[in-house]
Amino acid sequence: MFGCLTLPSHGPVFLNEGATRSELELRKMEALRSVVPDNKKEDLERDIRLAKAGVAGERKIVFELMNGHYPLVFVHDLCLEHEGLRAQIDFLVVTPYHTVVIECKNLFGDIEIDSTGAFIRAFGRRRGRRREGIYSPVSQNRRHVDLLKALRMAESGPVKRLAQRFVLDEYYQSIVVLANEKTLLKADDAPLEVREQVIRADQLVDYIKRLDATRSRKDYVETFKGMEARCRRWQEMSSPQGSDLAARYGMTSARAAATSSGEGDGPSREGAVAPSAVEPRPGKSEPDAAAAVPTCPRCGAPMVLRTARYGARKGKNFWGCSTYGKTRCGGIINVDEG
Repeated sequence: MFGCLTLPSHGPVFLNEGATRSELELRKMEALRSVVPDNKKEDLERDIRLAKAGVAGERKIVFELMNGHYPLVFVHDLCLEHEGLRAQIDFLVVTPYHTVVIECKNLFGDIEIDSTGAFIRAFGRRRGRRREGIYSPVSQNRRHVDLLKALRMAESGPVKRLAQRFVLDEYYQSIVVLANEKTLLKADDAPLEVREQVIRADQLVDYIKRLDATRSRKDYVETFKGMEARCRRWQEMSSPQGSDLAARYGMTSARAAATSSGEGDGPSREGAVAPSAVEPRPGKSEPDAAAAVPTCPRCGAPMVLRTARYGARKGKNFWGCSTYGKTRCGGIINVDEG
């Protein structure tokens, strides 16, 4: 089926291997167990369970992409903004023919999609089985794709924008992946355009292969170097923002930050960024050079100052992980220049 494709001779590449933002936030929440107020303990434990499920789902997606023996480049956890709109993308995958935006859902229970495209989750035992509507991940992910296309159009000149109108809809594809292998999907009555965008994790790479095989412009195929550059450009445009755990659980910011970064009574957490890593400690008029260098928010390694070569932040400085050349860790911190 896929023999007609001309593909780069290269295996899959994951640009930001290492601890993800979701994993780091989970570690911080676990570190708060000993200090969170009693009236917020139940909320914290619920959020920890949900965070663990999310992390497990993301790891399954990484496993499938890395073991699918298909040339692709992908990045995890992008936070992009355009004209006041914001999108948090679970995975962006660049293939020889497409850019695929993945929304990962590791849901407990079974999923039904009705004739209107509405999503219904059923869970529990037979007598106590419950059904509830959930927000459509298909609609959610389509908005992410629309924002990507808007960013591409904004980067282009008027002539290129005119040409792009005819190819962007085909080039950018949306897919929702159900990562829980126990989840049953019932979508026989769903509209075709919705049903085709929801798959299970073990179908992911085959889906991408079929998608590339149907690409009408088979006279053009992206080189692997071009694929990596395209994916890295999106990564450099990303501006991740952490959650305000202090406000969520009724704690002071100082206490929550000290605990989750290992400076308080809680255990030290690898990869957490201490406040002193990005600004001088109070009471020191001339901090040493090491104190001014931040640590990577993904793996905890020291960072180095670099300059963005692509995207909306082209020419601006950012901190990049010093281990990228060896580990491909893609942790970055944008430098806001006043």
